[in-house]
Amino acid sequence: MKKAIEIQINGHRLVVKSAEGDEHLRNVEDYLNKKIEEVKEKTKAASTLDLALLAALNITGEVIKTKGAQTEIKKRSQQMSKEINRRLEQA
Repeated sequence: MKKAIEIQINGHRLVVKSAEGDEHLRNVEDYLNKKIEEVKEKTKAASTLDLALLAALNITGEVIKTKGAQTEIKKRSQQMSKEINRRLEQA
């Protein structure tokens, strides 16, 4: 069941509904606020929208890299599994 939880993103109060639970949303809130602060420190972006968009771009880049790494790990694991099975069949 979804529960309404109040969070603060870059000083803006939001009420969101999520089935993930308080702890998960607090982690998301903290992570996003950290990313926005990183953008503030590294750029001259002043508007809230610019900060949010730049943080979203950075996070999206992280997600894409992580998905690529997961795909490579999965492929390598499958190759290793096949090699193990092949060697076991030979034994």
